[in-house]
Amino acid sequence: MNLPHAPALQLALQVTETGSTTQVALVLASFVVSAVLGLFIARKAYQGYRRNDSTPMLLLAVGIVLLTAVPAVFSFGLSTFTTLPGSAVVLVTNLSEIAGLVAIAYSLYGRF
Repeated sequence: MNLPHAPALQLALQVTETGSTTQVALVLASFVVSAVLGLFIARKAYQGYRRNDSTPMLLLAVGIVLLTAVPAVFSFGLSTFTTLPGSAVVLVTNLSEIAGLVAIAYSLYGRF
């Protein structure tokens, strides 16, 4: 099946592209800010777990890490240090985000 706009579709699915130094710096800064804020919030949730021995707080901490820090590290690390195609990098980061959302939902509801 040959799509008439296949090059546009391929461009939309790319994870990285060559850009100016400013663009690269902004992308890197956004990864760092996302990871640091996610780890900070997860640390607070973990402290709540330790203080109250609350399993939902532990699941919340794990979920936040999987939702924020892990995808940032995977996205940057896999696209920079491996030859994986962009679609594989997106799949891995999406799976981490899904796992994080499941952990957060389980921490809130206790079951599905």
